[in-house]
Amino acid sequence: MNTLKEYIKENVVITNKEAEKFGYTRYNLSELTKSGQLERLRPGLYQLKGKVIDDFVLISSNSNRIIFSHQTALYLHDLSDRTPSVFHISVPQGYNASHIKKRYEDLQVHYVKKDLYEIGKTEIKSPQGNLIPIYDIERTICDIIIDREKIDKQIFYRCHKKIL
Repeated sequence: MNTLKEYIKENVVITNKEAEKFGYTRYNLSELTKSGQLERLRPGLYQLKGKVIDDFVLISSNSNRIIFSHQTALYLHDLSDRTPSVFHISVPQGYNASHIKKRYEDLQVHYVKKDLYEIGKTEIKSPQGNLIPIYDIERTICDIIIDREKIDKQIFYRCHKKIL
């Protein structure tokens, strides 16, 4: 990839740090935003003007410790036909997620023991085509089984049917 525009077309969003690799400064990004070529999603995160905003990227860009999990992971792995009404994320125990909760009211944070947190971590493309962190199918199923009392029975049974 030679240009910033090609990179953004391929990856949909770009951070300040990634733009610097192409020789663009924060000032350059600000100018591209003012001229209408880029849209600032939040500080340090940009996309081409007019593109659909990817909430999965916005949420996961807050921290490299966020992993999509539970019902959100079921949906992204195509194990549920129901779009979750909230985004389910997992973070390590002890991580202060209050800044993320303030920014997104439709967020359910699950705290995971540090020694179990990385197990099953992988990446998947969001519905808009961006790579996002997620737990693999096996880990997702384990999380759903553990939390089955808190999950809609219909979602639990449909998932169970799909995997058998």
